[in-house]
Amino acid sequence: MLGHFLAYYDRAGVTEFFIAVTEGHGLAVCQFMPAYRVTLCEELGVADKYPFGVNAVTKMRNRYQDPSEWAVVVDLDEFVDFPEPVFDIIADAEKEGANIVQAIMYDRFSIDGKPRSFDASSDLSALFPVKARFMKAMGGADHKGVIVKGRIEPAGNFHNWKGQVVHSKILEIAHYKWTDRIIERVRSDYLVTSRAGIPCAIEYKRVLDHYERHGRFAWEDFGGELLAVAPSEQDCA
Repeated sequence: MLGHFLAYYDRAGVTEFFIAVTEGHGLAVCQFMPAYRVTLCEELGVADKYPFGVNAVTKMRNRYQDPSEWAVVVDLDEFVDFPEPVFDIIADAEKEGANIVQAIMYDRFSIDGKPRSFDASSDLSALFPVKARFMKAMGGADHKGVIVKGRIEPAGNFHNWKGQVVHSKILEIAHYKWTDRIIERVRSDYLVTSRAGIPCAIEYKRVLDHYERHGRFAWEDFGGELLAVAPSEQDCA
């Protein structure tokens, strides 16, 4: 996924990348460093505390982000759709006095609703051509602050931020989460959150129950929209 991520945001105009990973996983990032300006952080405790990554990203931003600087803050599987150049979006946000640009997360699924594998040559948008707000089935929030000014801190997660002033224009995120490895990851997250008594455990449980009930992600049950059909997908549907 990292190769797709870097290429996508590089095309969007992001000039420098700061990536936090768990210790021992840096080699997966190093292979891309000759082609992109990447700062790698392995010592920030990505998996130390739930919600995973929030503390690490906050530490990383405090270390590297200037007080007046804007940054795109996203997970590896989140691809923000920029309808205009990202610097124009930031300029408009500045005019409004905003410090956050929000986006709504649209989960992407395969046509048959089954998790799919992919490789470096895959066209993710064709492999996962269905767009849906999965939160209608699992609960929780699907809005996130994705372009962030200065040292503003998340309010427990990246959905809301302390002292946020939200830009009037809301973007969209293509969320390529539902791949062939996702069910085991959701099971793991459910165990961690349920054992710790964290309320969002119910959201992971709903995902697992939904998948067990249908044997797939039944996107038609939560408002899924087919955006495009790749020929190979159509043949096996």
